[in-house]
Amino acid sequence: MADAPAADDVVVLLLRLMPAPVGDAVLGRLSDDVAARIRGRLTAAPPTPPPGTEIDAALAHFFDLMRISERAPPKPAVPPPPPPPPTPTDVIRSLPAQTLARALDGEQPGTVALVLSCLEPAAAGQVIQRMPLELRSEVAIRMTKLGARNPTLVDKLVTAVAEKGRRLRELPQEPSQEELISNLADMLRAVTRVERLPVIKKLEAADPEIAAKITEKLYRIEDLLRIPDRQMQTLLGKLDVKTLAIALKGAPPAVSQKVSGNMSSRSREVLGDESELLGSVSASRVKEAQAKVIAAVRKAEEDGEVTPEE
Repeated sequence: MADAPAADDVVVLLLRLMPAPVGDAVLGRLSDDVAARIRGRLTAAPPTPPPGTEIDAALAHFFDLMRISERAPPKPAVPPPPPPPPTPTDVIRSLPAQTLARALDGEQPGTVALVLSCLEPAAAGQVIQRMPLELRSEVAIRMTKLGARNPTLVDKLVTAVAEKGRRLRELPQEPSQEELISNLADMLRAVTRVERLPVIKKLEAADPEIAAKITEKLYRIEDLLRIPDRQMQTLLGKLDVKTLAIALKGAPPAVSQKVSGNMSSRSREVLGDESELLGSVSASRVKEAQAKVIAAVRKAEEDGEVTPEE
């Protein structure tokens, strides 16, 4: 054999030196055509052991290849194939319930029913809850009578709704009515009483429910701090001690100090006893009591008995 033996010769010679199970394991790592070729060479090999010089040459060639392999840079990892793009159904399933309800706004009940049938029942229920009342029953009826569906038609409808939902999701989130009410209450708190009261009166005439919500947020228990002491004493005389004790359970310490500082020693003692008897009070009871105190403040302000400092 030459100093640089052929690759197959080296493989055959080394396999002849290995135990049969080890040789079979090596052949199992080769491709089918190469393994078949090597097996044919092994079968044709003479039964006598190869000369020592050939073994030395084969081993030297093998170790040379191993050193070259160790010095070679690693092959770059093959990146995994990109995931398939989301289908329109995937898109509508990923949309928040509120966004999907907006995307379905204006669609026929049958179209809405077809689109919702692509969702899990719980997710579809969340969407229906955000639809107008008159549309919910129509959609519910259609969902019980879907019948055989045309896949092409369903795909077109879902694609159109998914695209509309994608555009809506990219738009800035519209503030909720609760947020709008809170913002308006904050704005009204920033103006004087003289400017604020006419606005509230007009709101009450236009929409009493909205006006009540704004008024609830407009006045706070902390407003007691802005009432002059003499007016505070008059106001406290109109409040039930138990209601006041419950309201102060959730009030800042400064408010409690303001109240107690404008009471007689006897009234202060009664308030303390009442508060101690009450013990722990639920948040809902505190909120209800504070609403009564705030309502008294507002009425006193409207009657001109109280003028909170701006």
